[in-house]
Formats: sequence, C-alpha cells, structure tokens
Amino acid sequence: MDELSKTTEKLVQALRKKKMLSLKDLCKTANCCPMTVWRNLKTVGYYTSFSHKARYWTLADTPRFDKDGLWFYRDVGFSVHGTLPRIVPQLINNSPIGMIPREASERLRVRVQNQLHDAFTQGHIHRVAWGRTQLYVSADPEVQTQQLQRRQEQSDASNPVSDSDTIAILVQLVRTPHSSAKRIAAILETRGRHLTTQTVQRIIDTYDLRKKGRYTPSRS
Repeated sequence: MDELSKTTEKLVQALRKKKMLSLKDLCKTANCCPMTVWRNLKTVGYYTSFSHKARYWTLADTPRFDKDGLWFYRDVGFSVHGTLPRIVPQLINNSPIGMIPREASERLRVRVQNQLHDAFTQGHIHRVAWGRTQLYVSADPEVQTQQLQRRQEQSDASNPVSDSDTIAILVQLVRTPHSSAKRIAAILETRGRHLTTQTVQRIIDTYDLRKKGRYTPSRS
C-alpha cells in the first residue's frame, strides 16, 4: 500500500468513527498538513461545514440530507449546496412561503443577514417589506407570487385583524382617501400599530372600498 493510500485509510477510519472532525484533528490523526488532508480526502469525497468557518469535515456518504439539502451533526451544519452564499438562495427558493431573516437564521443555525442581502443585490432572490422586517422570496415571478399568497394566508389565519386595528385603518382611509395601503401602514406604524401593507390591503378588499368608489389608491 503506497503512502497516499495509508494516509487516506487513516483519515477515512477516523471520520467513520467520529462522523466529523476538524481540519486540525485530521492533520493530527494522519500526521500531515492541510494540503495532504485535502488531497487524500478528495479521492473519496467529503463535505466541509457551512457553519463554524468551514472548520469541520465529513465523508461524502455520511450526511443524511433533508429536503433542503441540510444535515446537522450536533451544532455543526453541512449542506449539499456547499457554502452559505449558495445555500441561502436555494433555501429561499425552496420555501413555500419565503423567509424573513430570523426564520432563515434559525433554519441554518447561523446569522445570514449579510448573505440574504448579497443574494438580493445579486438578483438571486427578491424581497418585499413585511411589517417591520423584510420577506425574502424567489426571484422567479411565478414562484414569488405563490410564496406571497401562501404567506399572507398563513398570516391571516394566525393573526386575525382586531376590531381596533380595522377601525384605525378605516378611519385613516377616511382622512387620507388617496393614500396607498403601504402609506397607510406607515402612518399607523408611527402610532404604534404594526400592520403590514398586505394586512391593510386585505381590509380595503374585505370592505369592498374600491368597488364602492370610496378608495382610490395612489402610488405613494
């Protein structure tokens, strides 16, 4: 058995036993440098963690990836998609209802605000205002529409609009009949009522104000 095969065998056996190891531990196991670890494990296949600064390694056939291509061992995350900049767009596109930053961070168990912003600016995903935060959705218009519709349906079911909020929306419509739903939501926000643009629009639609000619939204 040549030296490369001996080193590979040591590394593979160690990873089979522990499931994952840090690069430092792998180097210690085979008494070699990081480049040698990479060269040997490349022949059998491996993944590096997307969390913990890619410090941990596992064999390619060890992870049991879920529907989002994720696998967690203890608190360390691995993905079939590789690094966070590649994982985040896939996660958003695969979500039935899109994700706000907190949801994406909880799903990946790491903060991903920067990656979400970068993916948006690069055109890989889209975002819309959602209450006091941003909702990230697919850049594909058809998928995006479905995500927004499902998200709104979920929001409606779990957060019915109170009578007080409904009255506040209707009163503001009387005061500023040409304001858009977005503008009305912003005005009510300053008064301590945290309502999404979609919620305001739902009240407008529910009371059939457009058809009755009482509400003519502007673009502002």
